[in-house]
Amino acid sequence: MTIITTTVTHTAARLDSVARAATALMWVAAAVLWVLSGGALLNDQQGAGLILVGSAVLIAGLCFYYRRRQPLGYRIAPDALVVVERGGERRIDGAVGNPRDVGLSLRIYGSGGLYGYLGRLRLAYHQGTARAFVTDRRRVTVVGVGSGAVAVSPADRAAFMDEAQHA
Repeated sequence: MTIITTTVTHTAARLDSVARAATALMWVAAAVLWVLSGGALLNDQQGAGLILVGSAVLIAGLCFYYRRRQPLGYRIAPDALVVVERGGERRIDGAVGNPRDVGLSLRIYGSGGLYGYLGRLRLAYHQGTARAFVTDRRRVTVVGVGSGAVAVSPADRAAFMDEAQHA
């Protein structure tokens, strides 16, 4: 007898307005710095031009990196949480359970809006920290994965929480 199990990929919520604005602002900053660097280099201001080129390349590099890390969906596997990112899948090993509705607070490390809220963030109400793969701060769900906490933002929070509760 063969048992077939299906796994559901829960679509991530759309980027919230702050994340969309931060992402657009970073791309505009990279473009403006690139244009200014050209002006500086044409006016024989080599030092300033090279600093502006370096800044533009750095910001554009961050934009490309975090674009690949943008969460597109979440899947609960029997022994892991899988975050489907634009650039591939990230597997976080451990049993998934204990879903709860907790907001995010301060960013410790990672992106605070560029293509989402990614990295290590503090949870609201002094509830510790979590690895965050969040696209919309209003739809945050925190689940226990192994001995840690992971914050996600599925478009259908109720369905995700129900599956995490019964995982």
